[in-house]
Amino acid sequence: MNAETLREKIGGSWARRADGWWLRVPADKIREAARTMLAGGARFAALVARPDGAGQLRFSWHWDLKGTLLSIETTISSGIPVPSIVDIYPGADWAEREAREYYAVAFEGRGSTPPLMLREGDAVGILLGPEGRLQ
Repeated sequence: MNAETLREKIGGSWARRADGWWLRVPADKIREAARTMLAGGARFAALVARPDGAGQLRFSWHWDLKGTLLSIETTISSGIPVPSIVDIYPGADWAEREAREYYAVAFEGRGSTPPLMLREGDAVGILLGPEGRLQ
């Protein structure tokens, strides 16, 4: 399958940027998009979580399909669980664990999120500001 066909299968208004194709979706659509990416032969490349400056977290999932980067993003309010794709793409495990440790994100659908860099029992959210708020 090529990137154009895969974008059509996922649907939505994809935007062409210098670094590939981007789509903004509600959080509850990420698992469906991930399944479609897998069926289309796309390779999971990365999950990036970062504060958006307005007290929310911006998540962007990135896939590579034959040299074309396909990125899907959503914004989630602090404290709201993020759908996990680790059962669809096991390679997302480290990225989800990292986001949990940095921002205390709970990933919905995971059996557990073992520490990646922190020690067992350490508090998650090491990049959160005072009172556990996004900076």
